[in-house]
Amino acid sequence: MSKSPSTTQQAGSFPSFTTVNFYAGSKLNRLSWLRTSTEFLNTTIASPSTRFVLLKNNNPLCHGDAAPEEQRGLLATLSWDEVKPYILENVKASGGVATESDDVLVFGPQAYALQKGEGEEKDFTRATDGVGPSRLALVFLGIDESQLSNTSLPGQMAKDASKDSDAANDKAPPAGVPYFALSLSYRPPFLGADEPAPMHALCEKLEAQEQKYDFIDLRASSQAARWPQEDAAIVAQAKSLIDWNERHRFCPGCSRQQYSLWAGYKRGCSSSLANAQPGTAFSRAFLPSSTTFAEDDKGVCPSTKVLSNFHYPRTDPVIIMAIISPDGEKVLLGRQKKWPAGFYSCLAGFCEPGESFEEAVRREVLEESGIRVDQVIYHSSQPWPYPTNLMAGFFGIAKSDDETHIRLDLDNELEHARFYTRQEILDVLGGDTQFTRAELEKIEQQHDDGNETGGRRMEVGIRLPPKTAIARVLVEAWARGHAVLPNHMDTFQKTRM
Repeated sequence: MSKSPSTTQQAGSFPSFTTVNFYAGSKLNRLSWLRTSTEFLNTTIASPSTRFVLLKNNNPLCHGDAAPEEQRGLLATLSWDEVKPYILENVKASGGVATESDDVLVFGPQAYALQKGEGEEKDFTRATDGVGPSRLALVFLGIDESQLSNTSLPGQMAKDASKDSDAANDKAPPAGVPYFALSLSYRPPFLGADEPAPMHALCEKLEAQEQKYDFIDLRASSQAARWPQEDAAIVAQAKSLIDWNERHRFCPGCSRQQYSLWAGYKRGCSSSLANAQPGTAFSRAFLPSSTTFAEDDKGVCPSTKVLSNFHYPRTDPVIIMAIISPDGEKVLLGRQKKWPAGFYSCLAGFCEPGESFEEAVRREVLEESGIRVDQVIYHSSQPWPYPTNLMAGFFGIAKSDDETHIRLDLDNELEHARFYTRQEILDVLGGDTQFTRAELEKIEQQHDDGNETGGRRMEVGIRLPPKTAIARVLVEAWARGHAVLPNHMDTFQKTRM
């Protein structure tokens, strides 16, 4: 293999294996082993250091035009004191019993007076570990410990050497900066059609502060390229988990309502609450009037007896590939008919069951363009929170760059595809790649326009994805000679370094 001498990612430099893409590079320690700890979660959420990432319709709260210029368009977070009354109002409405004192309870069975019923202890524990308010989509993301001298491990929490505090147990305020994600648009399934979303009051308050805040889709933001990488990574995690909690409101095993466990990292079938003493306000919200889970005509949910994959967040693997000509001097790009005029990108698709990444690359390229691929080489990956994809980026070496072999009628996904020369790509790399909201909506439209190949036409003034997308990273890494490619391409690679 040949390799670029660059070992660090710089502006316009995207070396194979070491590139950290937009939405990756998180500094959070996710502390997965503490998602079931009532003491830790309740202490952490009320910490003065804790920050809340707020999302409306899954778009993050950002600083608006009234903010200082250096903050405009960047991530805005709120403190516990700023969100406390709104969260506690919904904790109380969810059956919370400790919302008036300073020692508040937001997570755990004690917070909602849930006690073990006649079943086994393990069933009660499984039904209530890290349980949160039923009216909210609220997720513990992790703690930024990047400024600490050590990292938390199971049974050993990190300490802040500058403070005289004991962070060795769950009840002590954690060192570092904890992060939670909170949806302002979530509507639990038991909410009446005419009732406002539980967090509407906070949402209205923020939107009433003219131009101070805005909820921004990063794909359409001209400021996205300015975002600190760690902030983009936090938002990627927040968006994916909030979206998952908002979508999975009903149990696939029995159709009952679901509720949040593990501080937002697990969804439980509400029939699991049969293991708790009946009659609590928390449990009643999930039941029709005067009914128990044994009497609701839905039977025993299979998810309460066996491990089920639909209780946990899922990530969908997607392969995206820059297909290179055999001589290394051209790259295959395509466009869908619904995309904005002139927009071209790498070919991509979902992995299918029982398929390796390499097999998925070869299959997708053949199905979309008719081009056969020989070698497949990994470059880097990117979390893509729209909603929960993991993009695995590859280079593929085409067996031929003869454009007469291109055919678009196999799955009718592309309107046009062709090989572009290195110089054609270099000529457009410095151009504008920003898309408007309307253009993004056009890209996102899910409809079938039929097959229109449009011949082998030349597009004038092609547009490439922005640098926040791995498609752009792959194309630019190839065009500038930063990619690791097979040995037989040493000659053309070395001339570009």
